[in-house]
Amino acid sequence: MESIKSDLIFQNYEVEKIEFYNNLNFDSKNNINIDFDIDSNINFSDDNSGFLLRLSVKVFKDAIKNNYPFSMNLSVIGMFKLDTSNKEKISTFAEVNGVAILFPYVRAIISTYTANANVPPLILPPVNVINYLKSKKKNPKKDK
Repeated sequence: MESIKSDLIFQNYEVEKIEFYNNLNFDSKNNINIDFDIDSNINFSDDNSGFLLRLSVKVFKDAIKNNYPFSMNLSVIGMFKLDTSNKEKISTFAEVNGVAILFPYVRAIISTYTANANVPPLILPPVNVINYLKSKKKNPKKDK
């Protein structure tokens, strides 16, 4: 029987930044769609035995202009180790799995923060990490 243990070891994460801007002029008469953008950045250790993954999420960009209740920027950094000898697939494997591991933490932070900010709590939907990374490669952002 093959081992079910992953080659990826999630050590910890830290919140790097949270910026929250409340739109006090928000008109709640209209329903709004959740508008958010994700960005990820991966940095491997010199020996490829571990990596740091920064996951950034921007929610409701330009809140006043777009009549959103608030805007929020958040970034977390995850610390991971790799226990694998297959160095060819490390980059894709690491980023896909790292984002999949970190995104639920980002969702929870945003939900908790918005609830405590006395605005309607926001629960981001789950994302398809593979499709996110494919679209990121097709459309690299210039304004980070």
